Amino acid sequence: MVIISDQELLQRSVEPAHDLFPVMRRAAVMSPLVVLLVLVPGLLAFHSYRIDELSAWFGLQCLGKTSLISDSSNALISQPPLVRWLYTGLLSLIGHWSSSLVLFSVFSTSCMLFVAYRLTRKVCNPRYAIVFCFLLAFHAVIIKQIQLIEAPAFPMLFALLTIWCYLGHIQSETGIASYKLLCGGISLGICLLSGGALALGVLLMLGLYIINPVDLPRSRSGSSDLKRLPVLKQAVRVWKSLFVLALTGFAVGGWWELMAASQIDGFWGNWFAGPGQPIISLYWKTEFYPTYFLRDIISSMGFLMGFALFGLFHAIKRVLKPDGNQKDIAWLRLVLIWLLCGLLFWWGVQYLPQMKVSSRAMWKMFLIIPMLAIVTWEFQQIALRRVSFPTVLAVFTVGVLSVIFVSASQGDTLSPRVSASFLQQLIILGLSLIMVLWYSHRFKKENGHRVVEIALVIALSCLHIVYGVYSVPKPNPAGERLLQFEHQLRLTQNVSNCVLVSKSDPPLELTFLLFYLWGDINLKQVQGTVLPQDLDFPEVAKTDPPSPTAEKQVIIRWGVTPVSLRNILNAGFILKPVASPDVYKQKELQADLINRSPQGF
Repeated sequence: MVIISDQELLQRSVEPAHDLFPVMRRAAVMSPLVVLLVLVPGLLAFHSYRIDELSAWFGLQCLGKTSLISDSSNALISQPPLVRWLYTGLLSLIGHWSSSLVLFSVFSTSCMLFVAYRLTRKVCNPRYAIVFCFLLAFHAVIIKQIQLIEAPAFPMLFALLTIWCYLGHIQSETGIASYKLLCGGISLGICLLSGGALALGVLLMLGLYIINPVDLPRSRSGSSDLKRLPVLKQAVRVWKSLFVLALTGFAVGGWWELMAASQIDGFWGNWFAGPGQPIISLYWKTEFYPTYFLRDIISSMGFLMGFALFGLFHAIKRVLKPDGNQKDIAWLRLVLIWLLCGLLFWWGVQYLPQMKVSSRAMWKMFLIIPMLAIVTWEFQQIALRRVSFPTVLAVFTVGVLSVIFVSASQGDTLSPRVSASFLQQLIILGLSLIMVLWYSHRFKKENGHRVVEIALVIALSCLHIVYGVYSVPKPNPAGERLLQFEHQLRLTQNVSNCVLVSKSDPPLELTFLLFYLWGDINLKQVQGTVLPQDLDFPEVAKTDPPSPTAEKQVIIRWGVTPVSLRNILNAGFILKPVASPDVYKQKELQADLINRSPQGF
């Protein structure tokens, strides 16, 4: 005879909490959506790209025109070379057209998103993986970095591959080395050749992760053999495997560092600073502010800030009190260690004024990826109804409040500017919460809470999409005018010589555009008045009409009046406009084709 108390009867009579999104139990069949998700960042950022000073700086470096760049040659040579090599080769295959500059960055980002999906699906589950890919695809940092043609996502792609291969090795292999570890070492070497110090960050993270090998997860294959190993032997095995991984990566990518360090003064400082332009900062700050670090994290997370804070708290609590699925706990341990390393590196680059823009973007992604992994874990816990209803309300409130405060803050501080718009947003948020509480208590508790939680999670997801879409950098007026100028110059083919006339140093993007359009032309820069001897062109075949395949000479004027060309006009040259006059960076821009006047003219 079993005796059940009234309290137990009441507990059993309570309706169990139902999953918010039952369809996500079959998330594996939704994997074709990943193809669309990995293309989203490129589709959002690709159409709005225009040649800017950052692109011109990197493009001139790839074309071998470092003499036109003001930075020291040692700093340029000390940068990881693989992206530059691949980028130059890709341009020779796909041709020079307006948006081909960012094709390599778009491709790298799509591959990185796909690898992130496969990694999380392997170590977690399909539900977790598809949500993680969704959050990454629409995140502002991921979308904005596409317009950096140095492709910060490329080294991050191989960092993820290294983590994936190493985790697969220690979970399913009993030996010190395996083909998985070999693939991880090759990926680490490519990361070293493209991201420089990022490879060291990956090794540091993996080293901290395997300090306690008892907590490492084991897959079904080979788990019985691994369980028989003593703790000490497991520790020796995983540390030896990490050493083999580092040695393989150094063999693949370290040869270049050793060769360059023996020939270049101050190599290691420039190598750590990474690729990119040190002065120009269009998307990320180059200065450090005491509150900028915290503000930057809040701004980067946006509407997901509530998920991040509560997810971090719940993840730490779960790791400190490990119970339940050991696979999830092992992944949370890795993510928390990854997040700690990302915070240290991102905090560190704030103090280095020589740190380049693309390197800042790379380290920013190294921090954002584990942050979104925490967000995804909290998202999953809420969807499975393992989080209380008040906590879900707090997640929503913190996420919306963080965006309101950041958008209303003054400069780089966290103190909001009290305005009518700021107060209006706070009032709307307060009224929305009151309506939510009224609805959840007005109807049946379980159904009311479930509907409210579904609405809040969907609302935050939609706001995350909007936040990411609106973060796409819009083309500035100067970029639009340079694009129109480029379209007109493309009509002139077979250009072999060009004179760029200006009163001061011309913009890098204008200089790069000439080489980008016409290849390795003979470019001469003249400041002031142009003299006939400045042209120094070969004799032009006197054919009437001129042969369409004959080499042409073009003169570009930026910020100078036609008076500066009177000397060459008096010397028997005639000018034929090939582009409509326009204003670029507050100065007139004009292009003319140079021809000799007919004999007896």
